[in-house]
Amino acid sequence: MKKIPYGKIDFKRLIEENCYYIDKTMYLEKLENVQDTLFYLRPGRFGKSLFTSMMNYYYDINSKDLFNKLFDGLYIHEHPTNEKNSYYILKFDFSGIDSAEKEKEALEKEFKSCVINGINVFLDRYNFTYEIVKDDSIPIILKSFLTFFKGLKLENKIYILIDEYDNFTNAILEGNAERFKNIVGNEGFIKAFYASIKEYIGLGVVARFFATGICPITLDSMTTGFNIATNISNYEEFNSMIGLTHKEVDNLLNEVVEEKNKREEIKQIMIENYDGYLFNEEAKEKVFNATLVMYLLDFYKNYKSIPKKLIDTNIVVNYGKIENILKLQNNNFYEDILDELLKTSEINGTLKYSFNLLGSLNKDDLISLLYYFGYLTIKEYNEVLNKLKFKVPNKIMKETYNNYFIDILEKLKIEFTDGKLEDSYEEILFESKINKISLYVSEILKLSDNRIFMKFDEKYIALVYYTLLRHPAINTYLEYPCKNGYIDIMLFKNNNLMKNNIMIELKYIKKKDYSEELLNETIKEGKTQLESYSKDERLGNPMKYLVVFVGNELKLLSSIDY
Repeated sequence: MKKIPYGKIDFKRLIEENCYYIDKTMYLEKLENVQDTLFYLRPGRFGKSLFTSMMNYYYDINSKDLFNKLFDGLYIHEHPTNEKNSYYILKFDFSGIDSAEKEKEALEKEFKSCVINGINVFLDRYNFTYEIVKDDSIPIILKSFLTFFKGLKLENKIYILIDEYDNFTNAILEGNAERFKNIVGNEGFIKAFYASIKEYIGLGVVARFFATGICPITLDSMTTGFNIATNISNYEEFNSMIGLTHKEVDNLLNEVVEEKNKREEIKQIMIENYDGYLFNEEAKEKVFNATLVMYLLDFYKNYKSIPKKLIDTNIVVNYGKIENILKLQNNNFYEDILDELLKTSEINGTLKYSFNLLGSLNKDDLISLLYYFGYLTIKEYNEVLNKLKFKVPNKIMKETYNNYFIDILEKLKIEFTDGKLEDSYEEILFESKINKISLYVSEILKLSDNRIFMKFDEKYIALVYYTLLRHPAINTYLEYPCKNGYIDIMLFKNNNLMKNNIMIELKYIKKKDYSEELLNETIKEGKTQLESYSKDERLGNPMKYLVVFVGNELKLLSSIDY
């Protein structure tokens, strides 16, 4: 049986070790037909490194003898292009640079080390004799080497592959835009590096260039040094080039998991937690985070069970990055964006394809940054507003935002008492009641009232419920879609510990608007909605509760039976 390639990014090793490989080789001919100089951006952990590794072996002139061994059974083996094994590959890998808290000199030293390493690998691979003058500047080192290669007057040219071209600059950007400008700006070593590549593309020494990354800020900042590249990240035909489609996940599940019921269970978990990414509004296929799919399958293959933690601790998403992005340049949009995403998980905006860090960032810039880093994805095009609707892609990302919300509350000295939470969980699990959790929500609302920027409304109350209702035995959803609308809060059993599914309809009345008449109208409306939602047989005959808050006070909690 084949192995799960979790954590493997070298294509040759993956094939030699008999690992599953999701065939993406059909995209090679598509890339060749677009342009010679390309950038491709995707969030982290989607499979960019493996793709560039595959390109490395396909185009490398020294890997001709490996073609049948490595590509047998793949699309490109039966449909090879004219450019197969016809280039000298010069590969730079910047994924390992750690830019945290480092100044320009230290980063420049690390960057230079990566450039020198890339050239040395090239010299070893092709058995060329050339001495690098390590004391020279980065552009001089690169230019001198490319001049040496030009002087060899070889028939075949260089193909430059760059993995994570923006890795260290993105880390700078997340915390310090000013430092980013100093490094990538007009006098920075980054712009000079790419200007050197552009020069030798013009001279015909470098025939092709392909770089992966996450965000177009670096790309935009260096355009005066490298304004010849085509950014194909949002092309519909390349939507699924990185990441896994539903069909690809199904094929993997059929290979790895024997029982059909278990395959369906695992697929549903993956859809909820790893899926939902769309990189073009016209694209038909959403894609999964490839690394997380492989993590779950690798765990299942080894232990015949689903991991309790659905995200590997080695790649856990840090909610602090969201804060750093949203607070860039002390902009005025941070609170509005976060308020909307926490409450609705959706937001309208215009996708920006480049950013000007010399000016101020607007709301669309910040939304776009969250999209490029994978904290948002495209949902659809809104024709009325002439904008895209973005959404939080999946449950793991929703949890990331929610952890940020908890951090906000804790900074306000609002503590989450374990004892009260445990009592609330026991009542939910064993009695299918929500009395204790609702009283606890009311307590937190009173403490946070007028102390937090999020507008106090029904959605804010639902957010507090969602924040508290995180337990291994409970699958909690906000705005859960059913046949007749959206349920405010839906609690599904995650195992036999919980007796019943629970449906909660929330209602909110402002204190200044309160009257007995309005309360009765609100109760009637809530009961009607619960009755309508209950007609969806997929919900499994849940317990139904109507909860009404007047201001921050719990006014009514009623179990509804029909």
